[in-house]
Amino acid sequence: MSEHLDTELSRIYERCIEQVRTIAALDPTKPVEDWDQYTCTSANEFAADIEMAWIGTHPEHQSRDTYWAIMGGVPIERESVLGDSPTRYITYGLTSFGRVLQCIEAMRLGRFDPHAPGGIRNDE
Repeated sequence: MSEHLDTELSRIYERCIEQVRTIAALDPTKPVEDWDQYTCTSANEFAADIEMAWIGTHPEHQSRDTYWAIMGGVPIERESVLGDSPTRYITYGLTSFGRVLQCIEAMRLGRFDPHAPGGIRNDE
């Protein structure tokens, strides 16, 4: 892995961890103003950041395929969580950020592949 990619992934990883801590500290019984928009756009922005970092060192991969490999693997879509409760957004946020962190780890281990199912090769 290139030093530039590793530096970018480390920076993004730390920012993601901060967001996960923020989400985990929320009280699911109390509404959070503007939470749905924040959760959805923030996780997508982090995914776009790692997509760009990856493409920068792997120009043979297409941007659209790389992004889809990262966020297309999120097993829960915000629409699938019923209602407008804080729990809905907390669940989606943690799942989305978890997926971004999973892909960062796969990139570091050399297992990320935009063409593999779920974007991560099973090299076992």
